[in-house]
Amino acid sequence: MTRKNHTFHAASRIGFIRKKMILWLSLIGIILVVVLAISGYFGERSHNLAVGATFTAFAGPMEITVLEGGSIEAKDSLQIQSEVQGTTRILTLIDEGYLITPQDVEQGLILIELDSKDLVDRQLTQELDYQSSLAAFTEASEEYAIQENQNESDIKTAELAVHFSRMDLEKYLGVGLCEKLLDELGLVATEEKAAEAVKDVVSIDFGQYADPEKLGDGEARQKFRQLEDDLELANQDLGLAENKLEGTKRLYEREFVMKTQLDTDESGYNRRLIARQSADTNRDLYIKYEFPKMAQQLLSDYEESLRKLVRAQKLANSKIAQSLAKKNSAEARHELQARKREELTTQIEKCTIRAPRPGLVVYGTGERGFRADPIEEGASVRERQVLLTIPDTSVMAMRVQVHESFVTKVKPGQRARIKVDAYPNQQLTGVIHRIGVLPDSQNRWLSPDLKVYSTIIHIDDEVDWLKPGMSAEAEIIIATIDNALQVPVNAVQMVDGKMVCYVATILGTEQRVVQTGEYNISFIEVTEGLEPGEQVLLRAPKRSGEASENGKNGRNNQEKSEAPGVSPAPPEGGGGDGGGGEGRGGGGRGRREAAPAAESGTV
Repeated sequence: MTRKNHTFHAASRIGFIRKKMILWLSLIGIILVVVLAISGYFGERSHNLAVGATFTAFAGPMEITVLEGGSIEAKDSLQIQSEVQGTTRILTLIDEGYLITPQDVEQGLILIELDSKDLVDRQLTQELDYQSSLAAFTEASEEYAIQENQNESDIKTAELAVHFSRMDLEKYLGVGLCEKLLDELGLVATEEKAAEAVKDVVSIDFGQYADPEKLGDGEARQKFRQLEDDLELANQDLGLAENKLEGTKRLYEREFVMKTQLDTDESGYNRRLIARQSADTNRDLYIKYEFPKMAQQLLSDYEESLRKLVRAQKLANSKIAQSLAKKNSAEARHELQARKREELTTQIEKCTIRAPRPGLVVYGTGERGFRADPIEEGASVRERQVLLTIPDTSVMAMRVQVHESFVTKVKPGQRARIKVDAYPNQQLTGVIHRIGVLPDSQNRWLSPDLKVYSTIIHIDDEVDWLKPGMSAEAEIIIATIDNALQVPVNAVQMVDGKMVCYVATILGTEQRVVQTGEYNISFIEVTEGLEPGEQVLLRAPKRSGEASENGKNGRNNQEKSEAPGVSPAPPEGGGGDGGGGEGRGGGGRGRREAAPAAESGTV
């Protein structure tokens, strides 16, 4: 029984395994049918397109650059210009290419000697004019000094006259009354009001001051006191004489005295009466006539002295102004003649140009063209014309012509990689120093439709093999994208107004719409539509028939496109604002350095 059961279970297990195997085989068969159907569908959809070389899209740092050609020049150059006014000729000239040494500079090596014969002749005539102007200026200066001294004397004399006349007035009227009158008449600030005070001086009534109490301690007061005293004494004498006469009369009536005595006393009395009358008259005359006259005379003298002072000051100002004008005129003429004399001397000295610093001698500006002025012995040169250039070859720079389509992207301070044609294996670095504001005039003259801007790049390295004029190219780094998904420029095509890439998949070639960003001379940034690691075709795929007909041509083009140093043009409309461009701003030689192809695709 047990054996029978065991045989039954084994048969059941084998049957279950067979059913499971049949199920898996059926499932595998269905999957193969589906795969073959899909493959056939896409194969028919792609119309038997041939797949060419591919590239693996990768993400990494991406430099946006502009490649331009130019030439090497000295960073700092000393241009020696003709500083002789007008036109002159070159008599002697040092050889071009001569290397000026520090010893030549110390010894004053003559580089150029210009014709100075006309300047020497003018210098002799100018020397005579200079001496004449010097004599005239010396005479005018001495006359001015004499006039200053004379003015001081005249003004001092007038001031003393004013002072003395005021002293006389104060002496007569007293200080207090004098100051009061002068203040009322406005004669204190003399220069402005002296002329206006004439009417007041004439019409003033000095009789009101004929009182010793009103007068100051002066001659007038003293005179008043003397007259008052004389009158008082006369009155006293008259009283005594009158009393004596009365007594004599009484005695004469009693016949105690003789007639002679009476007559004598009467005579004495009469004399005293006349004396009193005379003193009274003298006092009245002084008050009415002498005092006002004397006071007005002294005040008028003071006023006239003030006017004389004003006239002396104005006359002094007039004379000193005339003398100063004559002196200034003579001085200006002398300075003009001296300046002309000095200029002629300087012009003669500038006819001899000596070595200012060590360096290489280059004729003119160093540029050769059909418009360049010849620098040779006997040639005529004008003022401010560049005769020689001495470049400082220890520090070099590069001048490039940036096309107008890139000039807004190039900024001072951006870094650049430089390669010199004569040393292709040497790479130098530099920094943008200056960008021209206007297009290059020479290029604009030769090709009006081509607008390029002169840009100066300062070279960091100091190398002795760099020479001015060497041809070179500079790759200006505009920007760096840290993590950009990149594919070769020729892997992106324009189809029906859209940017597309042809992606190689296990099911065939897929045409995929992408969004692009910046680009350089080799790679373009893909912002949407691709993933890192996907394989993109380097050119648009062809039909299998076309591939068989043009296989050979396709291989030749493939080799050319992958040759080093040649980069395909960026896709039309792709790459936004990226630099990189074609050739050298429309004016270069078209040589480019192939970008490094990290994680490059396989063919």
